[in-house]
Amino acid sequence: MTDSTDLKLVCVPDETTLRRRGTMKWTVYPDDVLPAWVAESDFATCPVVHDAIRQAVDNEYFGYERRDGSPQRAFAEFQRERFGWDVDPKWVRLVPDVVKGVAVAIDELTPADSAIVITTPSYFPFFDVPRATKRPAIFVPMVRTAGSGTGGSGSEEWAFDYDALDSAFEQAGSMIVCNPYNPLGRAFRPEELQRLVELADRHGVRLISDEIHAPVVYSPATHTPTASISDVAAQVTVTVTATSKGWNTAGLHCAQMVFTNPEDRAVMDKVHPLRTGAASTLGQVSMMAAYVQGQEWLDEELAYLSGNLDLLEQRLPQALPGAQFERPEASFLLWVDLRGVPGLAEKPAAKILERARVAFSEGTSFGDEGEGHVRINFATSRAILNEILDRLEAVSFTD
Repeated sequence: MTDSTDLKLVCVPDETTLRRRGTMKWTVYPDDVLPAWVAESDFATCPVVHDAIRQAVDNEYFGYERRDGSPQRAFAEFQRERFGWDVDPKWVRLVPDVVKGVAVAIDELTPADSAIVITTPSYFPFFDVPRATKRPAIFVPMVRTAGSGTGGSGSEEWAFDYDALDSAFEQAGSMIVCNPYNPLGRAFRPEELQRLVELADRHGVRLISDEIHAPVVYSPATHTPTASISDVAAQVTVTVTATSKGWNTAGLHCAQMVFTNPEDRAVMDKVHPLRTGAASTLGQVSMMAAYVQGQEWLDEELAYLSGNLDLLEQRLPQALPGAQFERPEASFLLWVDLRGVPGLAEKPAAKILERARVAFSEGTSFGDEGEGHVRINFATSRAILNEILDRLEAVSFTD
């Protein structure tokens, strides 16, 4: 287990420092609550990212951004080095954030009356996309199957319900794919994505692949970009991603869209910037620093997060006897089934907040299938995570 004393690049601030930081995670709830909800990490900014932003501020780089293609080249090089995906920088467009990119892709590249398929439980901002794009939604629950991934032989894992998707695709024009999957923590294997691509191709459905959690994948799992599976995958997929989760830069607003289909690029070349929005200048600075120089820091962050998972595996079953969860393959988010914990079968996050003064995300915010579940953000210090577990262990939820 990587401890804070082993860290060379990653800094894990204490609670006082984090409250002074003043971000959403630490300001929504009163000061007696320990927050582990929204997907924002507590680690200090990656030094090379911090230095790049500071230099840009010192240079007063506040005007319109230079347009020399350097952000696109940085992104393409990272994808090649990290995931073995060859991306032409000319395929990359910058937008403010990933959900905006998802909505843009659906708006511009799918029929106006076609349904959007969303698997559940789902990252809850996806639920806003059908309304924003004036399209109907079809919800398809994920299913539990015998796994062949990192959980070991005979273990179960979350998977796509391909039969249900086959039926849903008859009425759909697009599917929002979360790869890796928030909140379930899956990093999908190539053969899983291939089946999805085959279904999409057969029905003429576009896969809009949110890959924002791709940098946060734990060995032996690996991230496979959906569009990299095959030539067909490249034709049916639009990829949207950002440095927001790997390097905690969500507030700087710089996401990347990858159009691997030349016909999509031709369409997007005609779309006015007022429809797509623009990435910020400082966001582009931070993105380039993260992708070009931030991988060593990222690897250390992953080692520390893996240690936090070790701690959760050791202590959470004692703190909440009856809790069921699987070690995620990706993300710093843990999906926990609390239906077996006395007193927590319904609205567990609300009860935990009231009794233990710890804030988790309520499972039902990710869809009806989330009843009795919580999502825990474990991207924090070992000290804070232990305090969270201490608080859970110290209270009863049945009286």
